[in-house]
Amino acid sequence: MRYVGSKRRLAKKLLPIIQQGLKVYPKGMYIEPFVGGANMITEVKHHTRIGYDANKYLIALLKQAQQNPDSIEQAKCFSKTVFNYIKSNKDKFYNWYVGAMGFFPTYCNKWMESYHEHLSPGVFDGSKKCLLNQNLSGIHLLHSDYRNINVGKGNVIYCDPPYKFADFYKMPFNHEEFYEWVRTVSRNNIVFVSEYVMPPDFECVWRTTIKPGISHKAAPRVEKLFMYKN
Repeated sequence: MRYVGSKRRLAKKLLPIIQQGLKVYPKGMYIEPFVGGANMITEVKHHTRIGYDANKYLIALLKQAQQNPDSIEQAKCFSKTVFNYIKSNKDKFYNWYVGAMGFFPTYCNKWMESYHEHLSPGVFDGSKKCLLNQNLSGIHLLHSDYRNINVGKGNVIYCDPPYKFADFYKMPFNHEEFYEWVRTVSRNNIVFVSEYVMPPDFECVWRTTIKPGISHKAAPRVEKLFMYKN
């Protein structure tokens, strides 16, 4: 799915590292506390894959694509006026439809951000096609804040949280609290975190330079994968 900050372009590069981690805990679960556009979890091969996200409309959209893709296929892009009405009256529509209207026709697919007025039909249909092309079968999708997840022991966890120094998320996120959560969870699990920078007690285990897809004028960035040095 097209999703701001997604790992769609990096998924296949990160996959070998994650699969290697799953060899350590073959009976454990693969967990993503920030499943986002589900671009990473769909690539992972494992018997139990669970994707969580704090955005209930996003989870509803992913589950709808998983269980009733025809309804996603039939969804249409409407005018900016209708978009703004749905944005202000989410409770009057199905959660999955709010999710579709909140991501598909927006600039850079940011959640309920500016409506891509001049390119909206094409952007909407392209985003819809991208989601429907994903294989979501066998993935457990659940609405939850990462802090409320019972991750247990002996599992592999991949985190793709809002980046600390990225301005395209535009959402409140307590990074210090997240770091402490990772430290705690890492005692009994393998935890990977995608970010640009992390505190000094985290080790970078992989990196690559990519050009951001948001703007052709943006400077290249170094994507990194970290683990806690526990």
